Amino acid sequence: MVDVIVVGAGVVGSSIAFHLAEEGTSVLQLDPTGGFGGQTPRSGAIVRSHHANLVEADLAWESLTSYYETWDQRVGGSCGFTHTGFAYLADDGDERAVRANVAKLREQGIDNELLSPDQLREREPSVTSEGISAVAYDRRGGYADPTATTLSLQQAARRHGARVERRRVLALTERDGAIAGVRTDQGAVDAAVVVLAVGAWSPELTATVGLELPVHPARIQVMLFERPYDLPTHLTMTDVAHDVYLRPTAERCTLVGRHAPEREWLSEPDGFRGEPDASFVAEGRARLGRRIPALAHAPYRLGRACALDLTPDGRPILGPSDCDGLYLATGWSGGGFAKAPAVGAELARWITTGAPARKELTAFTLDRFTTGNLITAEHEYGATGPH
Repeated sequence: MVDVIVVGAGVVGSSIAFHLAEEGTSVLQLDPTGGFGGQTPRSGAIVRSHHANLVEADLAWESLTSYYETWDQRVGGSCGFTHTGFAYLADDGDERAVRANVAKLREQGIDNELLSPDQLREREPSVTSEGISAVAYDRRGGYADPTATTLSLQQAARRHGARVERRRVLALTERDGAIAGVRTDQGAVDAAVVVLAVGAWSPELTATVGLELPVHPARIQVMLFERPYDLPTHLTMTDVAHDVYLRPTAERCTLVGRHAPEREWLSEPDGFRGEPDASFVAEGRARLGRRIPALAHAPYRLGRACALDLTPDGRPILGPSDCDGLYLATGWSGGGFAKAPAVGAELARWITTGAPARKELTAFTLDRFTTGNLITAEHEYGATGPH
């Protein structure tokens, strides 16, 4: 028997396991693929502090400044973090929200700046200003290597005594109305606490103890285009006007994805085609070229797809559930990577002390979907805006 079983070894699950083990908790982390069969290795791995919701922005800011920027000291190993700067390019529909949110973040001590379209072009000459009304600029943002990030978290967890094993969890187990552990493809394991951090696969496991999760899988696609040698890098961006997000990669490519308009709802999170659709690639290149003309005819190198775990309000489900001993860290809706280090620390505190350090996180528990207290920001963005 162990104190805590963490189901899922992607970046969020590995952060939770690391922080629990660091505090001396006995941890077993289970994942049949070692954390590399789900969303994490296919993540855009964008690291930014700009969010419309203040508690999410604070989690992202802590993750950026206390983890990603000092990874070798705080965690050990490398996460591949690269400073590029992050820019949120707002159209007319999001301009007022961007201005208000930048002001709020600055009041909280989070380093964001408001730029005009002309100021953006001064900082990033490769872009056009078409359709841009205002820009939120995070000079310390950038991207990381999702595989290196996850591996180093797992290695750090092991150094503190955690066990990370390749087992498939088939069901949760109960005893007297409380969590008793899990049943795996290699037998049962007992634990007083189980944490589910398996994204789109979470609902099928909570169903084994009669708990319904409002988490729905959707196929999302990303692609890589080769950059010319005269464009060595560029800003990491969310471009609302053209409905794309993009960042450079270490392989002289640019990663491109889209938001809500391209989501394909899935009946279950397995079995979909992993290669992006040809029409998606062509449309993505066209949108990329409208923002960075030097990439209008960029060669397509490769692409990938994964199943996202979406919630009705686009925010994660965190903390204890109605099943005693079961904690949740799921429903990320594509926004988990940047916040994962600080979220892992908060879940570890919640489990070991009974409460997170940020009291506002209690609003992110599962019961908000029954009470109707869904999470929104005072100045919310449109469907493509960052949560």
